Amino acid sequence: WYQRRVRVAAAQPVAAAEPVTATEPVAATEPVAVAEPVAPASDPEDDVIAKPSEGVAEVKSELIAEEADAEEVTKEETPSDGWVQILGNDSIKRRIKQAGTGPNVEKGQQVTVRYSLILATGQTVDDNVELTFELGEGEAIDALDLATNLAKVGETFEVTAESRFGYGTLGRPPHIKPSCAVLLIVEVLQSEDTPDVSEMTEQERVRIGDRKRKIGNDHFARYDYERASRNYRGACKFLDPPSYKLGEGAAPASPELKELQMKTWCNLAFSELKQEKCDPGIVAANRALEIEPTSTKALYRKGKLYELKGELEEAEKALKVAVKVDPESQGCKQYLAEISKKIANQKKQQQRMYKKMFNLEEEKKAAEAAKAGTTPTEKGRDTSWMESAIPMVAGAVAVGAFAVAAYNGIRGVASW
Repeated sequence: WYQRRVRVAAAQPVAAAEPVTATEPVAATEPVAVAEPVAPASDPEDDVIAKPSEGVAEVKSELIAEEADAEEVTKEETPSDGWVQILGNDSIKRRIKQAGTGPNVEKGQQVTVRYSLILATGQTVDDNVELTFELGEGEAIDALDLATNLAKVGETFEVTAESRFGYGTLGRPPHIKPSCAVLLIVEVLQSEDTPDVSEMTEQERVRIGDRKRKIGNDHFARYDYERASRNYRGACKFLDPPSYKLGEGAAPASPELKELQMKTWCNLAFSELKQEKCDPGIVAANRALEIEPTSTKALYRKGKLYELKGELEEAEKALKVAVKVDPESQGCKQYLAEISKKIANQKKQQQRMYKKMFNLEEEKKAAEAAKAGTTPTEKGRDTSWMESAIPMVAGAVAVGAFAVAAYNGIRGVASW
């Protein structure tokens, strides 16, 4: 490196001597010396080192300093213990224990590993556990997912991670406490591409989809509803894909598959409810009811979602269906009574609000009449009453006249 830099310095052109102006007289006693041409050196590097030009010493000292700095930076970036930072700041680090000879694993593949999980206290929580997961889909904790993405089949590696890349502030009761760092020792056993849903048998779809559903249940039990929803949605892609993906002539779903479909959509609706995501939760509940219209769980959760959204009438409709399906369900009956009471109170509140608005309108009219120097009675109430009473009085007079005429006629007949 030093020799290349010196070679560059030596190759820089030397400033040419200023030409002698022809008009200047030259004294005869002081002849101008003609500079002898310098023969090119056969080895420029040797020539410069043997006869360093002006400033080469300073360049050399700067190069030595730069080389020392470069060596120091290299040491920092490539630690001697083999740990490599994945995201920086020592938050997650990875070290290869045994190099793999197989292909690199890729996102979206079905990867099988054998791992052990050790806490900072030295306690081993999981020992030689075999796990299959879809890489990059949130089935595994981030530490395992990110570190495996850099591995090859057959490789064994270690990964240390802060709690946010492990089990976070929730932990994994009872063994892993909240905000606990983890160490994983992982061996990558195999990886294979995930086949397209249209090319999978029902058994293959059930195997992957039910695995994702159970992982979602584990996250739900830890109150990690975001990860639970993510895995439930992933399960539905395999358990209940759109019909166009299965193609025409696909066999109808078996009872086992239908049950898993309904459970997964219903769980997704509950997980979205916990996150107060009403619209996607209602979509999930409706899909569960399309598969099983008499599911009281789906109807109950649909009612909860509509209540959270503020649409009490829709919530009441769902609960009425649930009570009709299962009249013995005390939970549905009690919840329906609560919703009906809320609707009644809401109507009363609306009536009070309308009455208040009407009173304000009357007060406004009274104020306008007072400003004009009249009263509301003078302005319209008595006149309207008289106008409506005129036909009634006329009718009464006509009836009386008819009665008198009839009476006189009867007297005449009697006297005759």
